[in-house]
Amino acid sequence: MSNFIASPWIPTVMLLTIAAVTRFFQRSWFAPSVFAPTIWFAYLFLPLALAPEYRVSSLAVWLIVLLTGCMTIGAVLSEMQAPKSSVTWTHGVAASRLLRMSLVLSAVSMAGAAYSAYGALTQYGLDGSLSGLLAIGHLVSVERYAGEQTPFLVRVLVTWTFPAALLGGMSFAIASSRRARILSFMPLLPALAFSLVQAAKANTLIAILLGMSGYLAMRTIAARSEAKQKRTALITLAAALVGGMSFFFAVDTLRSHTQKQDGLEVQSDFGRVKSTAVGYLSVFSNWVDRPEGFDSFHLNLGEYTFGGLLQAAGLNKREVGIFTDTVPLGSDDSNIYTAFRGLVEDFTPVGAALACVVAGYVSGRAHSHARRKPISDVVVLIGFYGFILWSPIGSLFVYNGPILALIVAAMVLKHAERFSQPIRIHRTEAL
Repeated sequence: MSNFIASPWIPTVMLLTIAAVTRFFQRSWFAPSVFAPTIWFAYLFLPLALAPEYRVSSLAVWLIVLLTGCMTIGAVLSEMQAPKSSVTWTHGVAASRLLRMSLVLSAVSMAGAAYSAYGALTQYGLDGSLSGLLAIGHLVSVERYAGEQTPFLVRVLVTWTFPAALLGGMSFAIASSRRARILSFMPLLPALAFSLVQAAKANTLIAILLGMSGYLAMRTIAARSEAKQKRTALITLAAALVGGMSFFFAVDTLRSHTQKQDGLEVQSDFGRVKSTAVGYLSVFSNWVDRPEGFDSFHLNLGEYTFGGLLQAAGLNKREVGIFTDTVPLGSDDSNIYTAFRGLVEDFTPVGAALACVVAGYVSGRAHSHARRKPISDVVVLIGFYGFILWSPIGSLFVYNGPILALIVAAMVLKHAERFSQPIRIHRTEAL
C-alpha cells in the first residue's frame, strides 16, 4: 500500500485529470489552462514509460503537478473574462512581411553556418568529403566541452536563426498559399547546418520550438476554419516533438564520428541519448530529494529563470552551464534539471507557486484578448508556449536568442499593423 501511495504515477494521473477537466470547460487544447497540464502530462508519462529503471521521486512529481496546477489556476481566472467580440486586423500584410523577414534572417544565419564549417575544415585540415564534413562535429564538440568558444562573428550571424524560425512559424499560421507555407520552413536549414557543424542540439531544438510557439500563438488570431486549424496544429506539434526527439540520435552520432571512419559508418550510444532525452525527471528527483531538503534555498531573483533578460539589461552575467552538478543515470550523467528547479531556486517554493499563478493569469488573458490587442498578446503567448515546451530542459529565457526573437517579432508585427485594416468579428470557440 505504501508503495502505491509513493508511486509517481498517482500525481501523473492527477495532472491528466486536471488537463481533461480544463479541456471540458475551455474547449481548446491550446488555451494556457489546458496546454500546460496536457504538455506536462506527456513530459511525465514519457520518462516513466520509456525509462522505468531511472529512479523518480513521487515528491518531485507532486511538486511539478503543484506548480503546473498553479499556472492552470491563474490561466482559468483570466480566461473566464474572455470578450464575446473583438477587433482584429487582416493578415495578408502581416503574412508577407513575416515571411520576407524570416527569409532574410535565414540567409544571414546560413552565412554564419557556412563560415563556421569553412573555418573548421581549414583549422583541422579536413577535406570536403562526406567523412570530413561529418568529422567536424566530433572535433568541434570536443573543443567546446574543453571550454573553447565559437568565434564571435559566427555567434552573431547564427543568432538570427531564432528570430527567423519564430517569424517562419508565425507566417505558417496565416500563410495563404502552399508556397508560402513551404518557405516558412526555410529557417530550419541554417539551424540544422550549424547543429551538424557544432554537433550541438540546442540551436535546432530551440528553432523548432520557437517556430512551433509562433505558430500556436498566431493561430489564435487567425479567423480560419476551426477543424482545419485543429488538424494542422496537432499534426505540426506531433511532428515537431518526434523530430526533436529523433534529432538527439543524429547529433550523438556526429559527436562520435571521426574522419578515419567510413562516411556512412555511424553509430549512436542509445544509453546516452536516452539519459539526455528522458532523464530530466530523474535528475529533478535527485535534486528534490537531496539531504538538505528545502532548507537551502536562496532568493536568486530570476538568475536561473531569466538569465538572458538580466544579462541583456546589464543586471547579471549569465554563466555558461548554470547547473554544473550532474546526476548518474545508468552509464551516463545528466545535468538537465527542468525549469522547475530554476523557479524554486530563484523564488523559493512559495514564490515559485505565486510566479506560476501570475504567469498563468497573464498568459490566459493574452489568449482571451489576442484578437483585440494582437501584438502584445501574441508575444506573451509565444513566450508562454515556448517556456512550457522547453521546460523539461530548463528556462527558455536563460538564452538571449529567444529574447531577440520576441523583440524582432514584436517589431515586425507593429510595422505590419500600420498597413492592416481592422475588422470586427465575433469570438468563436477555439480548438
